[in-house]
Amino acid sequence: MEYLVVPVQANNDTPLIDVDENDRLVGNNRKATYKVAAAQAGFGRWHYLLLLQCGWANASDAIEIMCISFTISSVHASLKLSNSSLTWLTIVLFLGMMIGGYLWGTLADSWGRRRVVIFSLALNGIFGAFSAIAPNYGVLLTLRFISGVGAGGSLPVCFSYFSEFQPRDKRGMMISALATSWMVGNVIAAGLAWGLLPYSASISAFSPNGDQWRLFIIICAIPSLTSSVFFFFMPESPLYLYRRGDFQKSLAVLKIVNKFNNPGTPLQFDTIVPDEDCPTTSRINRSRSGSTSSWFVTHTKLCRLSSCPRRCLYLLVSGLHAMKVQLAIFFGSDRNTRKKSILMMSIYFATAFSGYGITMWLPTLMARTEQNAGSPCSGHIVLNKSSTSVNDSEMYIDVFIGATAQLPANIASILVMDRVGGKVILVFSMFMSGVSVLLFWLVHNKLQVIIMSAIFNGVSTLAWNALDVLTPEMYETAVRASSTGILTALSRIASILGNLTFGLFMDYNCSIPILICAVVFVLGGVLSLFLPQTRNIELD
Repeated sequence: MEYLVVPVQANNDTPLIDVDENDRLVGNNRKATYKVAAAQAGFGRWHYLLLLQCGWANASDAIEIMCISFTISSVHASLKLSNSSLTWLTIVLFLGMMIGGYLWGTLADSWGRRRVVIFSLALNGIFGAFSAIAPNYGVLLTLRFISGVGAGGSLPVCFSYFSEFQPRDKRGMMISALATSWMVGNVIAAGLAWGLLPYSASISAFSPNGDQWRLFIIICAIPSLTSSVFFFFMPESPLYLYRRGDFQKSLAVLKIVNKFNNPGTPLQFDTIVPDEDCPTTSRINRSRSGSTSSWFVTHTKLCRLSSCPRRCLYLLVSGLHAMKVQLAIFFGSDRNTRKKSILMMSIYFATAFSGYGITMWLPTLMARTEQNAGSPCSGHIVLNKSSTSVNDSEMYIDVFIGATAQLPANIASILVMDRVGGKVILVFSMFMSGVSVLLFWLVHNKLQVIIMSAIFNGVSTLAWNALDVLTPEMYETAVRASSTGILTALSRIASILGNLTFGLFMDYNCSIPILICAVVFVLGGVLSLFLPQTRNIELD
């Protein structure tokens, strides 16, 4: 059957739909490919509503993670914990996020983005709130780990879900705007800590066991819970549905998008026609179809079991099989795919290793600068407890300064991401991050440390924003969430190693970890040069 290409105009403000020979439209039968239908649905109010929803989810994860940093001293006094025990509160959170990133990412490619975001946010919020009533250290550690599993999953899946709604010429701007919500979450967490953690008899009276940090943790869990509820009213990603072969469900979602963006102008199509890359013949669906004899035998054995065990085993085996298939696609059977994934893993590792290593040890660098009256690395200083103590107000002010430093970088990435592409911004920001780390050698007072940390926060924020934009563009829809989860999990490992590296050398000579972090940033910048250019490409 031959298809006739005709231009369609959604409204007076919408340009004619740009279609190529593969984006075919049936004039009489009201059929169109996904690209044509999505183009008519356009860009507008729906996408800004989605930005608010996904932004709130992203901010809620930032709030939940930051609340641990703010409650460390209070938990130390309340539960009579040692410093090493307190360190594990942060470590188990990152371990949970590492596991959650890969687990939920894999499930999102199999079960759907929306469902996984709902469950992961709920897991984060529920167990985060339960940790406020933990009677002892062991229970607190367990609950924070499970909360981390939830937080680690919602981050990569939410970005995949959001990116699949965006038109290619707006994707960089919108993902950069979504990344800005992490800064908003940090500011909210600092504001809540400022209002709730300093001792107040009235607040203490309403807190579990009279500990204000417990009430603070409960309130910090509310954003995740509310965001999970809000996602119940959101549709599934139309691109994900299309790539699974659910054409009519995908069209139904696009009609919702069109209703918000073009009120009074209904979508002109009743059916979506598959293009040449038909999802029913994609690699991931062929792998799920049970084409191999071993998969068929396994499925047959499961069907002989009673209902409940059969379903549980089927879900387990299906999940393991999906992980195997997604890993195979992530690393690829061809040289270019393997090269791309290895490069992305290396860059994620470099950004997280150096970024978190510097950020987590900035208070110590400030304390060293004040005590030494010069460069923090000019002598072998072992700080005593009194020299490293900072009052709560100063800590909150430092968080506000750090968040404010990210604002210009976030605005810049929103404005230029679609113009120059994520690769250019990533290369620039990685090299500049390495230079800014080296400049910590030149500081001689706390004010200079704050200025340098503000510069570092700004350029490193550009790097993370560029990665947020590049990652969904690098991988096809069938493995986009799981690939993002793999990279996120790797970044958690790198952040732990970065903190351990600083802790290992800090008391000996902080020049060593600073030099290591600077070199790793520069190496990441060099590797970024070999990434493919993905600016304004269509998501596959």
